[in-house]
Amino acid sequence: MTAEQRTPAAEPADRPPALQVEDVTIDLAGQRVVDGVGFALPPGSRHGMIGESGSGKSVTGLSLLGLLPPDARVRGSIRVRGREMLGRAASEWARLRGDAVAMVFQDAVSGLNPLVRIERQLSEPLRHRGGASAAEARTEAAALLSRVGFADPHRAARSYPPQLSGGQRQRVAIAMALACRPDVLIADEPTTSLDVTVQAGILQLLAEVTGGQDGPALLLISHDLPVVAQLCSEVTVLHDGSVIEHGPVHEVVRSPQHPRTAELVDSARTLDDGLPHAHRRVAS
Repeated sequence: MTAEQRTPAAEPADRPPALQVEDVTIDLAGQRVVDGVGFALPPGSRHGMIGESGSGKSVTGLSLLGLLPPDARVRGSIRVRGREMLGRAASEWARLRGDAVAMVFQDAVSGLNPLVRIERQLSEPLRHRGGASAAEARTEAAALLSRVGFADPHRAARSYPPQLSGGQRQRVAIAMALACRPDVLIADEPTTSLDVTVQAGILQLLAEVTGGQDGPALLLISHDLPVVAQLCSEVTVLHDGSVIEHGPVHEVVRSPQHPRTAELVDSARTLDDGLPHAHRRVAS
């Protein structure tokens, strides 16, 4: 079954989206960098946010976890599990991160302590947030590493980050993001720094661990339209901080309505011969 064919389980009509963003505007250092962005992630959905460098997509992603600088001015509405988060104290945002919304960054090295074994880095959130004992956390850490594709999870758990390849470190980062079973997983350019073969494996992994009845909803932030087309059913296109197009990814690829979106599609067709057939998805 392909990612396109796989549909989220039916949800009660009164259940709120896992993430609801409405008319979000962000000013940094007195400059408008995001202007009126909005989208929704139903439980179990996969949504792409695409745009060139400087389009505001990564800033938007950071705002969804309360990770912008203190001088940032954010207006609009960000609701997680139906709860409005804008205006909340930093301590409330801290509780949200990991438990409800987790993030995988482009550079996994930045999120891993090179002097601490992988097992300990995975176990700490399980113990402090999940209430697991030390033994339970070690067992769960090994299970997470197995889930993200390590053939020998116990060996990986004993490793330090510098002993792993770039692709392996990104798999560890995904395992850490999944540790507290979030409702939403935000992946910001998760494959950009990896070679093509490793990219394919990470995309396959994201297809396996997100969406559907049991996995978190996925917000995939990327400049790479073919990557989004492989994995997501909906896409939001940003340009200069504003939404210029939104809709089912196959419709946006087939018939872009904005000139900038058309440029992205044409460029991607030049680079990726498979893009016009965007219905071909990563298997899940």
